[in-house]
Amino acid sequence: MAWLTAIRQPLSALWSCGLTVPQGSLERKTSFFLPLLLLDAPRRKGLELLYRFCWAADDLADGPGSTAEKQRRLVAFRRDFEACLKGRPSDGFWRDFGAVVKSFRLSPGPLRAILAGVTRDLKPIRFKRFAELHTYALQVAGGPGLAAMEIFGGRTPAHRRYAEDLGVYLQVTNIIRDFLEDRSLGRQYLPLEDFKSHGIDPRHPVPGKAWDFFVRFQLDRAQSHWDSARAALPKRERGSLATAEAIAAVYGVLHRKLWWRPGRVLEGKVSLSRREKAFATLGAAARCAYWRSRPIRDDCGC
Repeated sequence: MAWLTAIRQPLSALWSCGLTVPQGSLERKTSFFLPLLLLDAPRRKGLELLYRFCWAADDLADGPGSTAEKQRRLVAFRRDFEACLKGRPSDGFWRDFGAVVKSFRLSPGPLRAILAGVTRDLKPIRFKRFAELHTYALQVAGGPGLAAMEIFGGRTPAHRRYAEDLGVYLQVTNIIRDFLEDRSLGRQYLPLEDFKSHGIDPRHPVPGKAWDFFVRFQLDRAQSHWDSARAALPKRERGSLATAEAIAAVYGVLHRKLWWRPGRVLEGKVSLSRREKAFATLGAAARCAYWRSRPIRDDCGC
């Protein structure tokens, strides 16, 4: 079968690399490690540096120090970033990152959106409506998604919609999982109007039917964005985005875990095993290879 031949290469790469961490790669504990192995070396390196950019900015907002100190560090980070865009990198990381920006012609807008979203985390957050959460998710997850899409080679409006909706899906799912951790940092990302409509005090949530309905409501909302992302592109086009599809598949496992046991959110952080991540990644790789191998039957590329 043609699709079995098409999938042999990415699966071989995943199998051979999955037990060791290539030097300079993302840490194996992250949800993105295995999906990145589906990329060729230049794009994998580009995506690694993109996520290191995101993590560095996020660490500045979440790290130790007063709000004023964090603000100063972020201002310095932004200054180094802008100098990098102008071809004046301040150190080795910015030199490497600048090469990625140039090589893949990354748009500055999504990268600046990431910094804008991270800056919001410097102060306590109390989102009242989903529109506020949606805007935030487009910055801190849609921004990386759009930049990653340019690394993948997708630059059409449909690719943009896919990247943004996938980002919202990932971010909202992540926020639900990290509810307790975020609350300890003074951040209430989940909308106050939803807590009120479900009769839940966000300061003292308790397990039970109301909490279960609340969590599933949020998860269903996240799922609607993934459905929108999938509708943006035909399967054959999504087949060329195996890494993005694999990341979505890994988060799909987390999404289902939370949906079936919403009370786990109040017990601590829900994590995925390496086996679960591997099976999700392999499944996505198989689907993408199959979609790419199918003949085009009409003008939509289906």
